[in-house]
Amino acid sequence: MKLFFRNAVALTMALSLHSFASAGILQEHQGHWLGGMKVPDGRVLKIGAELFTRADGSYWASVSSPDQGVYDIPVKIIKEHGDTLELDLVFAAMKLTWRKDHFVSEWMQGPAPLALTMHRVKEFPKRIRFQTPKAPFPYRNVSLAIASTEGVTLGATLSIPNGKHNPNVVVLVHGSGPGTRDAELAGHRPFVVLADYLARRGVAVLRYDKRGVSRSTGDYENHTLPQLVDDLNAVVQTMVARKQFANVGLIGLSEGPQIAAEVAAKNPEAVNFVVSLAGTGLPGIEMLLLQDRIWAKDHGANPVEVERLMVYVRAYYETIMTNAEVQPRIEMLKALYEQLSPEEKTLVEKHKMNEGTLSLSWATKPFLRATLLSNPQIAWARVRCPVLALGGSLDHQVPAKENLAGINAALKAGGNEKVESVELLSLNHLFQTAKTGTEDEYDKIEETLAPIALHRIAQFVAKPR
Repeated sequence: MKLFFRNAVALTMALSLHSFASAGILQEHQGHWLGGMKVPDGRVLKIGAELFTRADGSYWASVSSPDQGVYDIPVKIIKEHGDTLELDLVFAAMKLTWRKDHFVSEWMQGPAPLALTMHRVKEFPKRIRFQTPKAPFPYRNVSLAIASTEGVTLGATLSIPNGKHNPNVVVLVHGSGPGTRDAELAGHRPFVVLADYLARRGVAVLRYDKRGVSRSTGDYENHTLPQLVDDLNAVVQTMVARKQFANVGLIGLSEGPQIAAEVAAKNPEAVNFVVSLAGTGLPGIEMLLLQDRIWAKDHGANPVEVERLMVYVRAYYETIMTNAEVQPRIEMLKALYEQLSPEEKTLVEKHKMNEGTLSLSWATKPFLRATLLSNPQIAWARVRCPVLALGGSLDHQVPAKENLAGINAALKAGGNEKVESVELLSLNHLFQTAKTGTEDEYDKIEETLAPIALHRIAQFVAKPR
């Protein structure tokens, strides 16, 4: 699993929301709808559609696949014709036709549509992990709609501890992929667990849906890093404007710490501390090359194959970096691929993902080129507030030693000595206690967040400043 891109593919692609759907059927049948779809191999796969109201008041929908542990897959375009809804998910489409008290639906992906009947349910089935928060809750959750740039409205949840006057507040910042405010992945909801843990210890927590995902409006598929920085900045300014918090801090995971560092550097008066969880400390291209090398090794490539593959991977990335226009970029990548030997093509096909990493489709994504050209060390060097940087010794996506060293060096170069940096033993990229650290362990581990990580975070963010 790659930090920036394989996650998004594993979650059934990163999609975008482009326009407002009208009311009608979409408005009249708000809620969760679930059915069983028989797939070609004979299995019956649960497919769900949720019709809801976004943070700006518009009506929209998302799709879920509970059996695969995938929820809130964004819809790009919705068309409404009488009693029928057409949902465009880019990689597939879904048609829902209303019949008295249920939907008769078709899933269109591949040569023939697959039929299913969808009935209303209270909610989609989800795995309950032992760290899933349970009542009673000594805090209240408040739903917010936060205005960002370009007309984007972010849906968010603010958890405020009961009986606590002027608590610190932390904003949870997503890693890559189409993240909801829960940061749901592999049957885990780490942002829910973290928010509950901190709120029970007197720290307020704000978590939000990434632009173009769930209740937030905007275009996820074509987003860029500066837009994510704008979104986080809007959240921070909203927290400051409420004038009910002693300090405002940021907790970022994976790609999130780089976004947090950008905002902290631009707004030193607003951001009082930053927590980096598996944050990147290397230039974008070096980070991705390191990830690809580890990915290939984890998935069976021998040392010789790894080196042969990496020659192509570097050329693939450099082609994207040097070609700002999409069409020339794609033509050059096609030519690059055709120059490979049959054995090399087989190797590349084995280690790329359909419509994902190393594919032509992925090469068109604006955020891929932006990431390759980015350098988080520049932002870290401008951060002046206290920083807690944590990494897991079994992290295969953002190796702790290299990235903690990069973050520390950048902070030191900028004159910031208020840094705590710790590599936590036996923790993976998601800060679970792991055996190997590879991504195929994530859903098999019952623990969502290791107690040692929760304790270190809470200790740092609850401090008076």
